[in-house]
Amino acid sequence: MKRKNLISLSLAFIFLTLASTGILMYLKQKPHPVEMAHTIFGLLFVGFAVFHIYNNWGSLKTYSKDKVSRSWKKELMFALAGGLIILTLALTEVLEPVAEFGRIFAPKRQGPGPIMFQEKKTLETATGKTATLILQRKQSDAFTPLKVELADSSGKILSTLFEDHKPSEEELEERRPMANLIIETKINTEAPFKIIVTTDKSKQETVITSSAAGIQSFSKSDQSPLQRGMIEFN
Repeated sequence: MKRKNLISLSLAFIFLTLASTGILMYLKQKPHPVEMAHTIFGLLFVGFAVFHIYNNWGSLKTYSKDKVSRSWKKELMFALAGGLIILTLALTEVLEPVAEFGRIFAPKRQGPGPIMFQEKKTLETATGKTATLILQRKQSDAFTPLKVELADSSGKILSTLFEDHKPSEEELEERRPMANLIIETKINTEAPFKIIVTTDKSKQETVITSSAAGIQSFSKSDQSPLQRGMIEFN
């Protein structure tokens, strides 16, 4: 088996795979298996390309440099200049309209719909008073995990009432917002106490003064990750 033939044929197959997955990604058809295949075959292409260049180094030198005058050929100059110009235009986002043109073939996204909430139950086996938290995120915090903690009046954390899952790669890629929440949980301390809601960049502390039946709204703050929040005791 000739190594040169094997490398050339492997490069041809890798190129076809990269071209196919690259076109799908250009058209914004980017399920995770397509992205994964494109990445893996991209790495394979780099490896096989190194062997290909090594096996054809003599030919590349002939293409690049004149044997008689020992000067660089115009073909090399044009290839380098063209590559650098395109790279510069891409890095400075001048070619962004070209790169994003494939978006017209992507599935159309629906406009904003009604505000949706996910229902969660936590601390179901714990003792304490049943409470329902209603939490609507701010748009600026719609893509970051949220944590809800119960603290005493001094701010000492007593328990975690809820914690979001870490967003998946697919959710991050598609900019899929985290859900607004209706959380049924147990409060195992007497009022007054604090409900602390945090993300990696914002925080809100609300003092709950009574655990009598009824609804209490959370205090509003510019630093809060919530558009609105409330707690209801049964």
